[in-house]
Amino acid sequence: MGILSGLLSMFGWGTSDFLAAKSSRRIGYLLTYFWTQLVAFLIALIYFWIKLPTLNINNIPQYLIFLLPAGFLFLVGTLAFYKGLTEGQVSLVSPIGASWAMITVVLSVVFFKEVLQTNQIVAIILIISGIILVSVNLKELLKIKRLTLLGGIKEGLIAMLAWGISLFLMVPVSKALSWFLPVFALKLFGLLFLVIYTMFSKKSLKIDLQIPLLILLFLIGFLDIIAFFAYSFGVEREYASIVAPVAASFPLVTIILARIFLKEKIVFNQALGIAGVIAGLILISI
Repeated sequence: MGILSGLLSMFGWGTSDFLAAKSSRRIGYLLTYFWTQLVAFLIALIYFWIKLPTLNINNIPQYLIFLLPAGFLFLVGTLAFYKGLTEGQVSLVSPIGASWAMITVVLSVVFFKEVLQTNQIVAIILIISGIILVSVNLKELLKIKRLTLLGGIKEGLIAMLAWGISLFLMVPVSKALSWFLPVFALKLFGLLFLVIYTMFSKKSLKIDLQIPLLILLFLIGFLDIIAFFAYSFGVEREYASIVAPVAASFPLVTIILARIFLKEKIVFNQALGIAGVIAGLILISI
């Protein structure tokens, strides 16, 4: 169940990131994030009202110490990531952001004392190594005469750190309150922090109500919340150090879509990285 949950998260996040790149280049990363997260939150809100009688909401206050920083960090990571998608190559920024799994795995092993089998350790190493290989275009790096970061790389690294810590903080809440409430709280607090930020920075959140754009934003938000539901459901029942690397393999989906529709080229080491991620996914499933 943990593997299946991770795979669903992988496809949801991978597709939504590709669509978010298109939207961010069209209306900007801030507007893309706000409207897609509003869609995701409204979908979660519908489920919340339907399941309200069965939800353990009375215990939420004692977990705010996890949920508030998780919501803030996820906002920081996603804004940085969306900005990176507008400034850099999707097939580079996405895998770097996806390396959040490395942070989550290390924190889970250290703080939750999760014990992994040998094949799971090898699989996780393959997945994370594959993500790193996919993240680098060696030909482009060799052309750089001085040490500089490619466009969007810095934002991808910020997303990696912020997402890794944020999704780690969701683990104890998911195990204590079930899979849904942590996602709902994360989306709620993320939106609140974003609204506060836009108020102080005096940025507008208005968009042109064009049907194609609204459909695009809805798809991004829908795929994002489904991926979150799957991730939280998985870590409630399985080791986070297993679910996280599978879910973080979403760059495979993003890169394939970017290669097909945006004509982004994949160099040899990136192809090798993709193969490593696939091999890791197969091995961790055995």
